[in-house]
Amino acid sequence: MKKSLKIIALNIIFLCFAAHLSYGQGSRYTGAYIKAPAIQHVGKSNFVIEGLEFSNSEKDIIALYSCENVVIKNNKFSSSSKRGIYLDNCKNITIIDNWFENVHTALTAHNSQGVRFDYNDVKNVGGLLKNSNDTNNGFVVLFDRVNGAGNSVSYNVSENIFGESSPGDLINVNQSNGTPQSPITVKGNWIRGGGPSPSGGGIILGDIGGSYQIAEDNILVDPGQYGIAVAGGNNITLRNNKVYGKKNYFTNVAIIGCNWYEEQLGKSFNITIANNSVNFTNKDGYSKNSWWIYKNIEPVAGIETNRDDPTLSPAILPEQIIGRARITTEPKPGEKPDEVVVPDPSISIYKDTFDRICANCKGSISSSATMSVLNQNGQKILSIPVIGYHTTIDRTIPSGTYIVKVESDDRLQIKQIVIK
Repeated sequence: MKKSLKIIALNIIFLCFAAHLSYGQGSRYTGAYIKAPAIQHVGKSNFVIEGLEFSNSEKDIIALYSCENVVIKNNKFSSSSKRGIYLDNCKNITIIDNWFENVHTALTAHNSQGVRFDYNDVKNVGGLLKNSNDTNNGFVVLFDRVNGAGNSVSYNVSENIFGESSPGDLINVNQSNGTPQSPITVKGNWIRGGGPSPSGGGIILGDIGGSYQIAEDNILVDPGQYGIAVAGGNNITLRNNKVYGKKNYFTNVAIIGCNWYEEQLGKSFNITIANNSVNFTNKDGYSKNSWWIYKNIEPVAGIETNRDDPTLSPAILPEQIIGRARITTEPKPGEKPDEVVVPDPSISIYKDTFDRICANCKGSISSSATMSVLNQNGQKILSIPVIGYHTTIDRTIPSGTYIVKVESDDRLQIKQIVIK
């Protein structure tokens, strides 16, 4: 793409692109809100909930039952002892650029598929701290029986101030199954603050089983009793995460691997815990060997690549994380602003009646024009030349959610496509 292209914001589909580009973690919305009452929909499809402010609700703020193809964006949820968003039996729900503060749980997704909770700010879940034995703990995200392709909890910011919140597991993936081509992805989140729940912590995968889940490139500071964990299941990966935890009366260990449900659900297999860096001190003052891997989850691939890193400190996260993505500053001398390219409306990407991916390109086509298909990890799986107005990908593509990109000189179009 040429450098002369304008620096402007992309549309909502490009913002959902799984490969993290130049954006910061958390909500980027800077517009106004309109106050609104709680919302409930049953059996509705193809709609957007946008630009609303909800507070002091005595029930789940947005509750969707058997809904499909919904975008919830640019909203504010605050001051509620209930859940911000509850999904039951829903499909293809995108939750992006929202702000949650002082709600019990930002999102609970039950028996659903294609759920994306990306680029959101979440502050103080669970309500005011009562005592360390309180079991009514909140979540940032609870995936409960979320299955299939296209599920993500990525590039969010969570901060829980001790005494003002009572979180349990901040991100919990429970009885949920991704696919080999599209695992449930927990990526690039910034988490600060957790506890004092005696069992809660940062990110837990494979809770009560599940499969094809990955947590990578997350940064956690003082997340609670533990940092990151695998609790069972198969084809589960924890990699390239950073965890710092100072000594507190509830801290235990940075990384946990154990199949807590072996008797009920069977053995775990294909577990990877690799390239994680930790500096975590438990309640007794121990700060070395900060992972505990129980024998019933072995063998664990990559375990030798994890390391205690005494240089890790709270500074692995910026001082301000909530609202950071909404701060706009002029670049310093010598710095270049982030370059983001506007999609060109002369190019359209769609599926035809045979579920094939197609593109129509108006105007002249460059000799180097291409149409590429990328998976949810941003990896290119195929690329073909664009040689005329209409181009079709005739190859069979497995079921899943993909990013399709068409480029022709200065022109670009990009779209998320679901293959069933």
